[in-house]
Amino acid sequence: MDGHERDDVKEYRCNVFLPLMKSLERRMAEWVPQPEGPGLMRKDPELNPGEKRVIALFQDESSFHVNEFKQTAWYVLWS
Repeated sequence: MDGHERDDVKEYRCNVFLPLMKSLERRMAEWVPQPEGPGLMRKDPELNPGEKRVIALFQDESSFHVNEFKQTAWYVLWS
């Protein structure tokens, strides 16, 4: 329905997007299991001088369309 299985989309995903994400992965924080107990702890990347950490932000249709068809809204009155 949304075209995610079209040939051109699959080609882009496999040959452009995924290799790019793999190349950036080294500069992203990683969430690893804690040595003791439940939960995860953040492991910061080891950056070379001048490198910046990469923070990936993703969205999907459920978050993109979250406010569609709302009948109410919040607003603030400033005095």
